[in-house]
Amino acid sequence: MVIEQLLANKTTLLNQQVLDGYLLEVKETTQYRWFEYDGTSIQSLMSKAAPEKVIMPVSQSLLLFLLLENNPTNILSLGLGGASIERALVSLPNIKITAIDASQPIIDMARRYFYLSNSVEVYCQQAEQFVEETTIQYDVVLCDLFIGERSPEFLFTALFYKQLSQITSCKAVVSLNIKAQNNEQLLNMLFAIKKYFPNIALIEFEDYSNIVILCSYQTIPNQSILQRRLLSFTDVDLTGLDKTIEKMSYIPSNKAKI
Repeated sequence: MVIEQLLANKTTLLNQQVLDGYLLEVKETTQYRWFEYDGTSIQSLMSKAAPEKVIMPVSQSLLLFLLLENNPTNILSLGLGGASIERALVSLPNIKITAIDASQPIIDMARRYFYLSNSVEVYCQQAEQFVEETTIQYDVVLCDLFIGERSPEFLFTALFYKQLSQITSCKAVVSLNIKAQNNEQLLNMLFAIKKYFPNIALIEFEDYSNIVILCSYQTIPNQSILQRRLLSFTDVDLTGLDKTIEKMSYIPSNKAKI
């Protein structure tokens, strides 16, 4: 999907509101729906014909945990947005999804315009506060948090990953979509993560400034294994994820959580 081609089509404005001093708009064409925050790029692009499919490559890469065979039952999603991930996962059996977003208008938008299922447990709370206070153990943590076009500062602190390690099971996977301001900030973040999650893989996107970080207590399978598993995986539509797997680079470790 080329964004420029999408924007060239006739769009309909479904909703417009001012949120914390910024303009939030929900738009659609005959085929797609999305939202724009503060006039920035298209976010949470959704196919109206197949809402369960994750379209944007960056968001889709957060689903890589499905190929790690850690059999998750309890998933924590930090940053709801347009509920792309939640729509993709909600049909999976024996999985409980908890989503956290600090903005009630965003939650309301996800329910009204982006088909957020009532089966997803949603809390209107700051993500870092929830992580600090919860006593529940999660098998997967997905983090897609932004303040405008920037990642919040707490994502670059060791404290946050220490707290994540305290609320994750021994086979847990953590996936983060981030935008680092510079290489030094990214390296410091990776050192902070590695103290608590010794196995790390990175995915960089040429057309975006995002980096997705996949980290785990367990060894992350190599690209060949992931590609083979992708071919036989049918529970969720992961079309196009093969190209994302090709972009992965690894920072391995032999350590494991005890």
